[in-house]
Amino acid sequence: MVATDSAYASRAGVEILRAGGNAVDAAAAVSFALGVTRPNSTGCGGGGFMIIRFADGRTVVLDYRESAPAAATPDMFVRAATGERARLSPSRNGYLAVAVPGQVAGQAEALKRYGTMSWQRVLRPAIRLAGDGFPIDAHYLDSAENALGQYETDPSLIESCRYVYDLHLGGGTLPALGTQLRQPRLERFLERLATEGPEFFYTGDFATAFARTMRDHGGIVTVDDLAHYKVKKREPLVGLYDDYTLITMPSPSSGGTTILETLNILEAVTLEPPGPHAFIEAMKHAFADRSRWMADTDFADVPVDTLTSKAYAWSLAARVGRTPLPNADDYGSTQLRDAAIPPNKLPLPVDAGTSHYCIVDRWGNVVVATETINTAFGSLAAVDEWGVVLNNEMDDFTTHPGRPNAYGLTQSDRNAPEPGKRPLSSMSPTIVLRDGQPYMMLGASGGPRIISSVLNVLRNVLHNGKSLPEAVEAPRIHHQWQPNMVFFDEAPPDNLERAISTSGHTISEKRRTGIVQAIQRTPEGWVGVSDPRKGGRPSGY
Repeated sequence: MVATDSAYASRAGVEILRAGGNAVDAAAAVSFALGVTRPNSTGCGGGGFMIIRFADGRTVVLDYRESAPAAATPDMFVRAATGERARLSPSRNGYLAVAVPGQVAGQAEALKRYGTMSWQRVLRPAIRLAGDGFPIDAHYLDSAENALGQYETDPSLIESCRYVYDLHLGGGTLPALGTQLRQPRLERFLERLATEGPEFFYTGDFATAFARTMRDHGGIVTVDDLAHYKVKKREPLVGLYDDYTLITMPSPSSGGTTILETLNILEAVTLEPPGPHAFIEAMKHAFADRSRWMADTDFADVPVDTLTSKAYAWSLAARVGRTPLPNADDYGSTQLRDAAIPPNKLPLPVDAGTSHYCIVDRWGNVVVATETINTAFGSLAAVDEWGVVLNNEMDDFTTHPGRPNAYGLTQSDRNAPEPGKRPLSSMSPTIVLRDGQPYMMLGASGGPRIISSVLNVLRNVLHNGKSLPEAVEAPRIHHQWQPNMVFFDEAPPDNLERAISTSGHTISEKRRTGIVQAIQRTPEGWVGVSDPRKGGRPSGY
């Protein structure tokens, strides 16, 4: 079974499984196919996280998150925003926003160590999709419209970020729904990548073109940055919730820690029943700790063991009453906290720049992976001659102390840019075990709503007894501590809205969500669900 946010990518994965490949082989095919069919969300210009659980019980966690280039400094965007780039948001749009991509290296590492098929074979579906094309859907058009608004706000992007503007945004006139999108430059790139391997990307002709593009447009990624990029093997975060074991993502993701902290608080809450108010308060505590403490643990001392402990959750659960706490600083840790972080009123962007997929093969090997270029069409920058859209992952660092990033998240100086450092992420690939066997696997896209979307689906299945399709389609609650508002993905039922409002929470009229892909074991077999909010479709055989 393969569940992705693109029917074409799901079919690419099943093509590999049918041909005898394992879940890791299929993951590579899915990843590169998504880079073609969801160029607004992911691709070779980005990075990600992968968790593999083998049928024999071994677990492997691969971190191929983008990293800061060697020339990065903590104040680089403060300085950039006061100079000639002041009209731009230099950590979001343009070449300075680009971190060193890891997606190609991550897939190559996984395939080399744990796959069974050749690099050329797993790239074949993506090459075919790039050349033959596919009809664009509503989600692609929504992302394109969002990106076009940025070009209209700053017309200088039309010249500096020409490839995305011309190919994906129709030169300023968006294509119609169902228009066939062909990407001949990306097809040529994938053919060379298939022939020459990942070296083409990190030390070959593509690396040379990448670095030249950076120099020409004020970026700082160099050929040395590309050549020295390394995939990191991590230890998984493991927690217990009721009768289930959760395997999830460690630093530099905040997702696993925030999910486990929230679920631990909910287990400890004494309110009966622990309804939506308690869920919101638990998320607020966990997101407050995310903002104060979380960063790349290779560079900062993060108290993950404390934040995910049952004892710490009990101390926070004791503060969950029938109404919200009076002050923002009352949430989360009360010791060694950073300076108070001001609330903000920025609108939260729609989901666009991330993609999640789940795969299970005939032997019971499982892969969950979340990959990203951050926001819609990433930085809008590209290596034009090769058709590769580049990430704007530098915005996930703390680029301006006390100022929120694109998703309204204000983070501590622990997460400031440094050479080789990986920015804090919300990506949350998760595997749920029951009786020691894979029971459910899931993850999401959508910035911080990744975390709340995974939590909503987990609670609906594991606690509320919903089927997986019901859980994915159900309305979702999101609160990220700041701004101090509850967001829904769709208009909530009257009774739910009333219960939350009477508990003292403010509900935003804006609709914001994440996009979940999931697979669950049932007595009848594997059930795959692709979130209807993005138009994906699972595929199996």
